[in-house]
This record gives sequence, C-alpha cells and structure tokens, in this order.
Amino acid sequence: MRRARSGTIAAIGGIAALAALAGLAPPRAAAEPATRRTADEPRPDVLLITLDTVRRDFLGCHGRTPSPTPALDLLAGQSMVFDDAYTVAPLTLPAHASLLTGLYPTRHGIHDNSLYSLAAPIPTLAEQLKSAGYATGAAVAAFVLDPVFGLEQGFDVYRAPPRGVSSNRSLHFTELPAAKMVDVALSDLSKLARAGERPPFFYWLHLYDCHAPYEPRSRPEIHASAALQRTAVLKALYEQELRETDAEIGRLFGELQRHGGLQRTIIVVTSDHGEGLGDGREETHGQFLFDPTMRVPLLWREPGVAPGRSAVPASLVDVMPTLLARCGVTGGGAAGAAAGSFDGLDLSPWLAEPGLAPPDRVLALESWYVWLNFGFAPFEGVAAGPLKYVRSAREELYDRNADPGETTNLFGSGEPRAQALRRRLEALQEAAQTGERVAPALSEADRAALAALGYAQGGSVADRPDVDWSTLPDAYDKTAVLAAFDELSTRIDAADWDGALKHLREWVVREPGCVLFREQLGMLLINLSPRNAAEAVTELQKTLELDPRRARVWFALARAFDAQAQDAKSRKEDARARQKGREAKRAAEEEKALLAKSAQACRECLRLEPTYPDALMFLCRARLLDAERAFATQEYAVAKPIYREVAELIERFFASVGTAGADDAAAGAVRELASRRLEEIGSAGR
Repeated sequence: MRRARSGTIAAIGGIAALAALAGLAPPRAAAEPATRRTADEPRPDVLLITLDTVRRDFLGCHGRTPSPTPALDLLAGQSMVFDDAYTVAPLTLPAHASLLTGLYPTRHGIHDNSLYSLAAPIPTLAEQLKSAGYATGAAVAAFVLDPVFGLEQGFDVYRAPPRGVSSNRSLHFTELPAAKMVDVALSDLSKLARAGERPPFFYWLHLYDCHAPYEPRSRPEIHASAALQRTAVLKALYEQELRETDAEIGRLFGELQRHGGLQRTIIVVTSDHGEGLGDGREETHGQFLFDPTMRVPLLWREPGVAPGRSAVPASLVDVMPTLLARCGVTGGGAAGAAAGSFDGLDLSPWLAEPGLAPPDRVLALESWYVWLNFGFAPFEGVAAGPLKYVRSAREELYDRNADPGETTNLFGSGEPRAQALRRRLEALQEAAQTGERVAPALSEADRAALAALGYAQGGSVADRPDVDWSTLPDAYDKTAVLAAFDELSTRIDAADWDGALKHLREWVVREPGCVLFREQLGMLLINLSPRNAAEAVTELQKTLELDPRRARVWFALARAFDAQAQDAKSRKEDARARQKGREAKRAAEEEKALLAKSAQACRECLRLEPTYPDALMFLCRARLLDAERAFATQEYAVAKPIYREVAELIERFFASVGTAGADDAAAGAVRELASRRLEEIGSAGR
C-alpha cells in the first residue's frame, strides 16, 4: 500500500487567492537591476518547494495544454521562469544534495539513494542561512530524504516520515501526501512568520506525490482508444497526481496570502528530476540522461524582481549561490563557504536582465544507478546550450534544437563538438575533490521502506570504474534486465513470494554476472524461511564473490549461517534426547562452527558499515549469549571482556539510530543486563 491521503483541497479558493500575488511584486522597468542585498537591508524570507519527480514539460507554464497546473502557472506569471534548467542526476537524494550544497555529486560524494549520507563538513544552504541569523525549517514527504542521509544539517526543525528501527521484518512505510505536507508547512510557517520583530526564515517543503506508483485520489478519464496503451495510461495517472499536487500548492499559497505571509518572501519552485513515462527509453527515472528525466522546472518569484523568462542554461547547483546572494549572505561563520567554492552560478544577473548572454559553461549530468546496483557502465555527461554529450559504454551527442526527442546520436570519433565537450567533462571531473563518503545508519526496516518507495536496495559504494567503459555492460542493451528488476519489485509488493523466487531463479541463470539478482535471491530466501538457509548461503556467497563490498549481503549471510546453526542445535538436542552421543557431538561442533561463521560475517558487515543498526544488534545478542554461558559456569575471566564488548556494541547501536531508537525496549534490556553483569563481576572481585 503506497499511501493514505487526507485533507481537503480548496483548489478554487487557493488559486483565486494566489492570483492576488500580482499585487505583491509590482513590475519594475526591465532595465532596473536586480541588485544583491547589502548587510544593512532587511533580509527576505525564503520558501523553497521541491516537487519530486515533476517533469518540466507537464506544467502549463511550459506548454502543457490543457494545463494540469493552474496554481503553478499563476506563480510562473509572477516569477522569473528559467526555461532551460537541469537537474544534476535523475535521483532524489543526489539531486537534493546538490540543490542544498551548490555542488555536483563529484564533490558532495552522493551518487545514489540510500548508499550515502552527506558528510558533516560540507556546508549546506540551511547552515549558511542559519549562521546569518535565519530561522530554518523543513518538511520532507518521503524516507529517501530522512535525516539519516545528512540533509538535515542546519535546520532548526526537520520533519520527515517515521522510520523503523532494528527489524528484519518486511515493513513498508508510506510517504506523506501533499495534503498532509501542506498542513504541516502551514503550521510551521505560521510560527516562523509571526507578527512583530522576528528573524527572517528559510523553509523547505518537499512533495512526493508524483513519484511512482501513480495513485491519484480521483481516477482520470482515459479515452477507450488509449486504455490499452501502457504509456498513455501512465501519463494520465501521472498527470492527475500532478493536478492534485498543484491544487494543494494553490491552497498553500492562498492560506499564506490571506495571513500576510508572502510580502517579503522569495519563492523558489523546482524539481529534483523528471519522469520518463515511456519517453527517453524508460518509464520512471534514474537510469539514463535524456531530457524527460533531466530537465526540470525552475520558478523564481521575488518581490522587486520583474517576472519574465530566461533561456540561460541553469542547474540545481545554481539555487544555493543565488539565494545566498539574494539574501545578502556572502559566507563566513561556522558554516561559511569561501567565494568560488560552489559549482553553481549566481543567477542574479539574469534575474535583472533575462536576455543577458549566457556564460561559457557546461552543466554536469550523471547517473551511477546502473553501475552501483547492476555493474553496468555508469552515465556521465554535460549539457551546453542545445548540445548534450553523454559517456557510458558508448558515447553520444545530441542537438536538442534539431532533435528534441534525442533520437539521433551524432557522435563520431572525429566529431569536434563531441571532442570539445568530452574535454570539458574531463576537466570538471579532474577539478572535483570528492569529500568523505559516509554510509547512512539504515536498519532493515529502513531499507524495506526505501524498497516500498521503488528504490533498488542493493548496490555498494564504489568509485568511478577505472577501466575502459566500453568493456562494461551497456545499460541500453540491458533494458530487459532493468525491466525484470521492476517486475520483481511488483511481485514482492504483491507478496507473490513463489512468483518472485521463480523470477529470480530464472534471471540468475540468464544473467549470472548481475549481482543484484543473485543478492535479491539470497536475501529473499532467508527472509522467507530459515528452511531456505542452505540455498541462501550458496547464493549470498556467490554474490560476495562478484562484489564483496555489499554490507547488507554480509548481514544476510550472518543470518543464514545463524539459521543453519539453530538447525544444528535442534539436531543436537534431539540426538541427546535419543542418547546418541556421537551424533550430538557432531551436531554441537557444527553448531559452534556455524555460529563462528555467522559472527565473522556480521563483523565483516560492520567493517564495511560501522553504523549498521541490525548488524550491531545481531552481533550484540550473539555475544551476550556467549557471555551468559560463561557467567552461568562462573567463568568470569571469559565473561567479563565479552560483556564489555556487548556494552560497546549496544552503545554503538544507540549512537547509530539516535532518537529513533531511544524507545527500543529490547536494546534497552540488553544494555541493562550487560551493565548489571559487569557490576556483579566487579562486586565478586573478578
């Protein structure tokens, strides 16, 4: 089940109130400069809205007719509309990380969802504004932007859906619907925009409704001739989700307008990426770098800035430096950023003169999704005006003016434009200094939550492949593999376990080198039943032969070895009951060896991801049993260091999950027992 939505959409009233925005920002002469604010001027409030998975060309202000976005169209009429804006990557977490740091993924180090967390030393937009005296708040609608991924840095308040703690069950948490998110935002903003003397505020609102699967509240009308066309149905459902989201945005602006909350507010609306919907060789997003997923809306409404449209090439990395300039923040303080440290560009000159000549720049594009999750060649490229150059297992060049659908690859080994853009891409990469890569502390329930949102839960943190990319599998030739993984997700969502296992067993034979299928088979086997442990061990070990860096696979292997150990224990006890001494001894030795293998696999998981909550608790419980056995036989010299290890592991667990694990009763009981035993051993003088 994807989501349960609530709230009433006051679409007509919201849009009517939004129309009053025209009176808030009187048009000025086009020649009047949009100057940067000085330190002694009142600083504006900032409202940043990110519309997850909203495709640029589905907005009425970008030509969609009939328009599903009347509220956004009205806002666009009071905004500078950047007509050629790009995301940096067609994935939620990397794109938002770039939006909030002004850095490309090559510098902030986040290349996929769930595998990375933003390193603390990297300054964020919220940190910069907070150090300049702003009150800061955020409300995000999906777990993929949970605080565990590091984007909460600098926010006084950061609201996100609840997350699970230390569970091996397949729990599915839903994202929060736009109606709920707008209610939360209105409550927060009413406090931030209170009357009288107050600091300026920066508030970020993230809406997730347009992300797949598309489940609008109202079923759209689909013409009979299109009902059997998959892409036509997908587009109709997607557009209806967008229409309902737009109505909530209208309600948000209408309420803010009625309460006088917009007079001094900069409003920026953009998206993290678009959606394929059958265009650009994919239905959803994340795999390739075609315009349906890479071009995004960027609306900039600011009191004192005349509305208009600019064709200057823009990127999500431009939002942070531009906002800092518009707010009169030049760096400094604990989170200060030195001038020139951004990959983004201050767009202030084009807010003043939208027709100003564009700068000589290229916009970096990437998707490592197929590399990190499937082992296929990653995609990297640059956009320069109408030209787009892409490098993967093959090289591509497109001219979007002549070929808007990007269907004709113009690349040739001697093509001068491709050669020049390749050099620009390589120069960007050589200049990038990737920061520390940080793995988030995700429980198995967390990972199930991400899987429920449609994100592949495999993969491993890896560098850019240091080989000739033409020798790696070409994702364009592997679309059947990518579709098969989507089919697997559908079967698992439907709890069709037999179908999922049959599907996976077929695909590990068809694609023996595809790590993700083998990984998913091993994990599904052990998740379904301990009786599958032997087959699970085989598949998980084969997975690790292909890629030993997968912490989650090591943890699954630890669980599979433990399941085999429990079976050996049962056989041992049964043999003892039947007075079969030799048989019991063999089973006991087997149990001991399997438990040692389980502990070693768990330690390997923690070597790769030291904050893996489930692995910490799993090893903690296993070591506690060892300590209790030694304590029961008064082997205090053996028990004492094990209890100390348990105490250290449990503290690492609580540190990894933070406040989310404060009420974990089982973990609390382990902590209390280990502490009490150490006191008892100390009191006995041992």
